[in-house]
Amino acid sequence: MGLYLVPSYIKPYSKILSWTLPMIYVEEEKQEYISDLKVVVPVIKGEIRYFARGEKLTMKTDMRGNPEQYKVLPDTSTQVLVPLEDFITKVTENKQYGEIQGKINLLTNQGIELIEKIYNLLDEDLRPVISLPMQWLVYIPNKKELTRLCWTIDLEGEIIVRPYGTTGLLLEVGDARLDKINSVSLKEIKKNTLIRQRLNDHWRSLVASFELGELAEEFATLEEYTTEEEKEEVKEKVGEIE
Repeated sequence: MGLYLVPSYIKPYSKILSWTLPMIYVEEEKQEYISDLKVVVPVIKGEIRYFARGEKLTMKTDMRGNPEQYKVLPDTSTQVLVPLEDFITKVTENKQYGEIQGKINLLTNQGIELIEKIYNLLDEDLRPVISLPMQWLVYIPNKKELTRLCWTIDLEGEIIVRPYGTTGLLLEVGDARLDKINSVSLKEIKKNTLIRQRLNDHWRSLVASFELGELAEEFATLEEYTTEEEKEEVKEKVGEIE
């Protein structure tokens, strides 16, 4: 099981005091999980930690006792550093969904507009399975830095939207401005996180609206089909009376 220590995720209202969750990307599954390795890394620079082995542990089970949520414990004795560019190539497979241009402040309505543009770039079948925006990775090639949208204030220049594993997105950008991650006080970071939470809410709204539209179309088709059948039945009954 090949594992990468990827940028930490900040989740509002989580039980952890800092709201921050360490994350691991599992190479074979092309998915990320919460890490049992208590290392918080909002930004990765130059090289990324790779673990050749690790253990997948059950965090939560359903009512029947089946695993529902996992965490991953890397074997730290197998740790090596690999170039960040190699990780990016592996998780994106050099694929892209499209490009967007401009300077975007995620704490304003520009953030909502970005979410809508990215949503429209994706295939209809892909949208419902994509992770929420706050989890998306942000890669700045000219600085060799990797972070997440949840730590980002501004995106600037060309924004290339790429896949990240099977259900995530990676935004490759010209430049980005981040929260004061090394600040002693988390007050400003938490405030900005709550503002950026709108991006997740808007993504959910877009996906739900599309699914409701599809459902309405199915009902309309069913109603039309039923109406046609009723008309045929009426014709047959009229014929019998005659």
